[in-house]
Amino acid sequence: MSATSRPMPLDGVRVLDLGQFIAMPFCALWLAWLGAEVIVVESRRRMTSRTAPPFKPGLEGNPDGSGYFNQICAAKKSCTLDMTTAAGRDIVRRLAGKVDVMVDNFSTGVLEKLGLGYDVIGKLNPGIVMVSCGAFGRSGPMKHARGLHSAVNLFSGVADVTGYLDGEPRILGGVLPDPLSGTYGMFAIMAALHHRNQTGQGQFIDLAMYEAMMTLIPEAVIDVTLNDADPKRMGNRDKLKAPYGIYPCRDADTWIAISVDNDEEWRLLCRASGHAEWLGDPRFASAEGRVTHVGILDAAVESWTRQIGVNEAVDKLQAAGVPAGPVLRCDQLIDDPQLQAHGSVITIDHPTAGPHRQLGLPWQMDSLGVQYNHAPLLGEHTHDILTGLLGIDEAEYQRLEAGGVLS
Repeated sequence: MSATSRPMPLDGVRVLDLGQFIAMPFCALWLAWLGAEVIVVESRRRMTSRTAPPFKPGLEGNPDGSGYFNQICAAKKSCTLDMTTAAGRDIVRRLAGKVDVMVDNFSTGVLEKLGLGYDVIGKLNPGIVMVSCGAFGRSGPMKHARGLHSAVNLFSGVADVTGYLDGEPRILGGVLPDPLSGTYGMFAIMAALHHRNQTGQGQFIDLAMYEAMMTLIPEAVIDVTLNDADPKRMGNRDKLKAPYGIYPCRDADTWIAISVDNDEEWRLLCRASGHAEWLGDPRFASAEGRVTHVGILDAAVESWTRQIGVNEAVDKLQAAGVPAGPVLRCDQLIDDPQLQAHGSVITIDHPTAGPHRQLGLPWQMDSLGVQYNHAPLLGEHTHDILTGLLGIDEAEYQRLEAGGVLS
């Protein structure tokens, strides 16, 4: 699926993707979808991304069949190089001299040991925008510390404010720090490219994943700095609003999220649910009272939601003007009529793995295009990139291939 008939916002931008797993590959994915030429450097000797599940049945272990790789590397080009060889590293340096942007999320110091750090690349290509992402960034006393999404989640403070009342900290599900960091990396790239267009100056961007996660808890941070107040874990509740939370509905494993912001919305909820008698309960007459008696209030609301289907409950509350929505499972999400109508769910047909649905960009532009092309086969573009972009002749290409440099 591609909308190439429209102009691409990043047409003419070339990116060298040295990303490992999600954060920087996600950043480069959005750049590719917006029209940038993204070259993924990978190796048959260490296929971390291409061995990651899920796989379509029958394609287990096939490097072109990884659902993870085919999602996160859609619309990119694949160039296989063994960076443990001097010739492989030399080719990467030559590629870096031909691109506008370079991204990586190796452990701190790895690229420098390979002679591929910004101290080298920035001299070869002064206009390059380089984003280097680490769990704790590339500077400071923890720059060499390693951490995946769980460590980042815990260190950022997000886990500390997440959890049930009087319970322990909770790690958010999924790999949230990675796509969040990748998104912020893309913002930084756009700013740096704009600056380069005005000045010609490149940029080194030091991106710390745990700092990206900290942006999710501004209220907790400002409360500490202003009031020296530690945030209290509250589960699905809110310290100022009630009812506020997730309530079970009639059918198994169906839930509705409700958020009542003020007294007027409370009155609307009471009438929409058919429980006008709640309006006469003095404990619920104000927001402060509802929060104070939230346990009794939640039990009352749940007594209603358990008797009704989730969609019917949502429709009743939305029609009345009460913020409410269903808790969707992933299988419901990709079939959601709103997402379908908005064009957020896309279908990509891969030559090996076949068609699959995934989420595209979370916005629609009225005059600019996107390119939702399939992920590359392993090494699919190596020959074209080396002979075309770098001008390596066929004889040299054959020598590199025979020497294992292109593995």
